[in-house]
Amino acid sequence: MGLSDREYYYEDAHSTRRPSWKTSAVALIIIANSVLYLLDHFSGDSLFKIMSLFGGVTDNPLQWYRCLTYGFAHDPHGFMHILCNMLVLFFFGPILERLYGKKEFLFFYLTSIILGGVVWNFLHFGDDSVRALGASGGITAIVILYACKFPKTVIYLYGIIPFPAWLAGVSYVAYDAFGAHFAADNIGHDIHLTGAAFAAFYFFSGIRLSSLLTGEKKKNGNSKDYDKVSESYSKSSRRESLEKEVDRILEKYSKYGKESLTKGEEETLYRASKEFQKWRK
Repeated sequence: MGLSDREYYYEDAHSTRRPSWKTSAVALIIIANSVLYLLDHFSGDSLFKIMSLFGGVTDNPLQWYRCLTYGFAHDPHGFMHILCNMLVLFFFGPILERLYGKKEFLFFYLTSIILGGVVWNFLHFGDDSVRALGASGGITAIVILYACKFPKTVIYLYGIIPFPAWLAGVSYVAYDAFGAHFAADNIGHDIHLTGAAFAAFYFFSGIRLSSLLTGEKKKNGNSKDYDKVSESYSKSSRRESLEKEVDRILEKYSKYGKESLTKGEEETLYRASKEFQKWRK
């Protein structure tokens, strides 16, 4: 059986089939933010005061938790802040979660929030008059990672204006860079830029946070070494193992495009094609 015989080969390369919402990290994040927003709204902003980030955190280790909790606090006096963040997460998050896995996606999201909080606190060191809140650092990281992973995918600004993902990502960063330097507004441009920088580093370095934090082997982006497979199995079992690996890679290709494949996976497909030709003889 050749590569073109696989049914995935003809499927849409950018399938957006979502993970089950019963087990989705995206759903968990949206629910957590929504519940905390409602609790804060009906408690007279008491959670806002506990969760938001301010410039004096560095001096008090007991307050360092705010570098995470600020990412789950939103403007209690209006719903557009949380609504916009959660909508972007809803549209872009599930595709990345399916690609990287629930645990890795969750680590990526939380790390981007924490890094944004640390950088913001460093830049506003000792200034208790300003506060940071909102998930936009993590949301920015998700948008930029999506743009890096699927640069040619067309997305629609406000549901109307078509943009290739790479241009949307560049525009996103340019806006925040301009805002951080010139604008005198209440938007956390420095947190956004930190999230964007982390997403770019994450993509180009190929690191997996679940591997670093838990010691687990990478589950996504690593192809099995065909040479090792051939040494461990007989010809028949080797063929079965190789076919399963090809199925996995082609399914990944069909859902996320060629850009999602690693060099190791492309090499596996090339070798497998050669082997399949031999086996047909």
